[in-house]
Amino acid sequence: MSSDSELTELSEYEGPAGGQNKRRRKSMSEYKITNVLQQPITSSYATSWLHTLMTEGDIKLDPEYQRDVVWSDLKQSKLIDSILRNYYIPPVIFSLSSDNKGNQTRVCIDGKQRLTSIYRYVYFFAPPSFAVKSLPTMKLSRRADKDGGVSYYFQQADPTKRCRLLPENLKRQFRNKTMICVEYRDLSGAAERDIFQRVQLGMALTTGETFQSYDGPVAKFVHKMHAQLFEENQLDVSLRLTIDRGKGFQGLARTIVCIAKLPDYTHPSQVQQTKLLQKSSLTEEENQNILRKSERALNIIWDIGNDERLRERAFPLPARTSRTSPVEFCFSTLLVAMRMDRPGITKSQLAEQIGDMNSAMRALHVDMRTNDKVSSSFWNYINGRHVVNVASATPPQATVQFIQSEPSNVKTKKVRVKGLATPQTPSTTRAPLAFEAETPIASRQKASAPRSESSAQFYKVFGSATRQP
Repeated sequence: MSSDSELTELSEYEGPAGGQNKRRRKSMSEYKITNVLQQPITSSYATSWLHTLMTEGDIKLDPEYQRDVVWSDLKQSKLIDSILRNYYIPPVIFSLSSDNKGNQTRVCIDGKQRLTSIYRYVYFFAPPSFAVKSLPTMKLSRRADKDGGVSYYFQQADPTKRCRLLPENLKRQFRNKTMICVEYRDLSGAAERDIFQRVQLGMALTTGETFQSYDGPVAKFVHKMHAQLFEENQLDVSLRLTIDRGKGFQGLARTIVCIAKLPDYTHPSQVQQTKLLQKSSLTEEENQNILRKSERALNIIWDIGNDERLRERAFPLPARTSRTSPVEFCFSTLLVAMRMDRPGITKSQLAEQIGDMNSAMRALHVDMRTNDKVSSSFWNYINGRHVVNVASATPPQATVQFIQSEPSNVKTKKVRVKGLATPQTPSTTRAPLAFEAETPIASRQKASAPRSESSAQFYKVFGSATRQP
């Protein structure tokens, strides 16, 4: 009985404490995860089936946020070799959606490089060096290639050229090899971009490729202009611009940032571009001053680029220069945006002004990079504050350092004059031509002239009175 009473007392003691804990737990706010995606489905699909879907257009490899094909032929060849040898291949991520008729479309979020490699190998959309390697060991390296690697092709693209074809049994094995695919259903565009940014594998994204994954009114406008100018009308070919790996998208974003800040100027840094591209909404005034003005200016640039005479005047390339720099494209468009509404202005005049600006900037800067120094020079030129960098300009005050000499009968001082560094820009002076004979007067002037730059600085500081006759 005593034991029963003890149990009763214990239960009576624990009861109130348990109730207090429950009330305490209820009063505390619980952490909840929001924006949870549906659980994805993991499947294994044969390479032949994936190839069929790509051929029929049921796999979309080029959403706006995706980058271009950046894998080299060697890297694509290594992937084919890894598939045949059953090496691990990272999963491909799809966003699966269906239309009203039940047709399914898969948007490739991650794995474009792998799928493109399979498609190119089976259809032989590749240069002759693209092939699976038969190596003496499992390791694929340049040294192994030189030690006896043999190229095998899935099918013969050119009947006139001989090549080693993959045996039929290996072709059949390759078609039946499977790849792991992770499929999300009914994802929003924002969710697709979020997954793309989180799970990127392989080669790191460039800044421009990261910008392509942003979603907002300005980002959509940049996508629109990129497709219109570069993909449809090939402005990059006309102006000799580099647009691969998101460089074209970033160049447009940089230009629009400059136009958005008018009439002031802010260096179009990566931070400024990110802020504008991620902006969720625009007012009507911002839409007018940013998007519409940018579109008009870019269309004028396209008109100039489409006219051979205007193009050669606006974008002249000096010798040994094969490309128009991004900073030239940016500030050429900015110049158009600032001057296109002037009364009576013509495209020919704008092309003339662009050409003068680009020529002046290439004479001023050896390296045409999109940094603050070069960008500020462009901005100052557009606003009429351009300073020509001439080597013969008046040098600044020389630095003079006095050093006590060794003891002697006569108290003297040695003077060391630190001359200016040789300017990096080409000098405006030139050597005398062969037919220019030296006159006696010129000879006397040459004899009386200082023998070095340091001497010139000395006489400039202390005057010509110290010069011995």
